[in-house]
Amino acid sequence: MLTLAVLVGALQDAFIKDLSGKYPVYEMQLLRGGTAMLLIFAWIAASGGLRHLLGPRPGFLLFRSVVLAVASLTFYMALAAMQFADAVAIYFSMPLMIAALSGLVIGESVPLRRWLAVIVAFAGVAIVVRPGTGLFNPASLIVLFSTLCYAIGLMLTRPLGMQVDSKVMALWQVGGFVVTAALLFLVFGNGAFHDPAHPSLSYLTAGWVDPPAGDLVRMLGFGVAAAAASFLYTLGYKLAAPSFVAPFEYSALLWAALWGFVFWGDIPHASTFAGAALVIGAGLWMVWRERRVG
Repeated sequence: MLTLAVLVGALQDAFIKDLSGKYPVYEMQLLRGGTAMLLIFAWIAASGGLRHLLGPRPGFLLFRSVVLAVASLTFYMALAAMQFADAVAIYFSMPLMIAALSGLVIGESVPLRRWLAVIVAFAGVAIVVRPGTGLFNPASLIVLFSTLCYAIGLMLTRPLGMQVDSKVMALWQVGGFVVTAALLFLVFGNGAFHDPAHPSLSYLTAGWVDPPAGDLVRMLGFGVAAAAASFLYTLGYKLAAPSFVAPFEYSALLWAALWGFVFWGDIPHASTFAGAALVIGAGLWMVWRERRVG
């Protein structure tokens, strides 16, 4: 389920990056999130689950939705300013962040072997980011922050999933996208604060642009993909421990490299693959050790 979610999400991300120079990020989030929200709400209504929309822990549902909305927003902001494969390689540190933070957030034990894997993984991230060189891209730090938010949000999925239906969690998640995007529209929608100094900043602050029919259909189509991916991600993280499920997201690098070349002719740097190899290797070693110990 998670591998399929990654495939759907990677293709959606490539199309979103392709449109990032024409429309602001909140416009894309509002249209795709609104479409996804309507689809998931209809599904819940058809299955007779409307009475469970608040769930037994609405405060945690709200917090998870806000954290994941910030994660999504900042990831797309960074994606506007860097190669697809670089952003995904940095995002790969997310499973290791989950492993490191599980004790603090959801009370899981974090043994020494996980900490060793985390150290190796962040060495890999440093290779991808290339701090202190002329190749360093400040957007890398935005991706790292986005990844931390994703890690926290996805860690909350398993304990919440024991009490809340996956469809309800997915609805709250895309609802967070819509509310966040609507607030940003109120601030930046008229274009008065547009700052083109950096692609990420420009993507955030640009004014609303009425899309032609073709682009509108594409952005609404993102909502269908977002609904499917949100449900698959939620169900995947609900059915197994986050520290075990998360490494399956590594398949995203293959799709990122492929779509980056197909859409923009990007060829990832050698350091991207070297750093990603360390991150992926650390994550797979952690899974192997967990299985042996478990």
